[in-house]
Amino acid sequence: MNWKRPASFPVGQVWTRFQGREKDGKPARMYQIRDMDERWRKQCLDMMQKTFIDDEPLCQILEIEKDPASIQTIRSNWEVIADQGLCIACFTEELGQPKDLVGFNILLVKSRDDAEENLDAIKGEQWKKLLRTLTVAEQLVDVFDLYKVDQILTSSGLTVLPGHRGQNIGARIIAAREQICKTFNIYGVATVFTAITSQVLAAKCGYRTLAELNYEDMKPYGIDLTGCTTKSAKLMGIKHTF
Repeated sequence: MNWKRPASFPVGQVWTRFQGREKDGKPARMYQIRDMDERWRKQCLDMMQKTFIDDEPLCQILEIEKDPASIQTIRSNWEVIADQGLCIACFTEELGQPKDLVGFNILLVKSRDDAEENLDAIKGEQWKKLLRTLTVAEQLVDVFDLYKVDQILTSSGLTVLPGHRGQNIGARIIAAREQICKTFNIYGVATVFTAITSQVLAAKCGYRTLAELNYEDMKPYGIDLTGCTTKSAKLMGIKHTF
């Protein structure tokens, strides 16, 4: 990951504010989506480690939470990604200020000339299987060539706390990527979506399916995903023309 956030755009940007919906007779809350800065790094990554890994279909079927080596490797990977300075978090808002963390999205920029990761050297057998699945899906289409770009914005996970689901937060987080791309002159966006809900949200945000990996096709790699709550992963993307 060669890309680094330019010093001229310090971390701290609020990308969007919005009002949620009334729920269980309670008035609609205000939310804000903003950069994750160092104040919230541990809290955000802790939430990902708990909520995302509990919810994500491949993590579930591979029982990632039972593999300490995989958890350690994932956490270390997220820390490296966070150093790029593009991760965004959603908070409830009070008097214009962030209050309670309710959602988080690990974002990163990949460049055409990034070195390929040596999957065989990865620690954590279950994480290795998951990462290989994502890699196979990503390699179905050369997004750099398709969009004629040298950089793309992508994601390594998005989660919203259960108590705040139904507020359209996931879609708002995905939509915030457009403003991020415009700010940093990134024209291609592509992510492998593994959950039906995230695939639907991405489509509503204008992403189109570039390729689809049926999990049955991972058996030749020694990866059996039988019983996964989703049958396929979708590589979905969008090309911006600012």
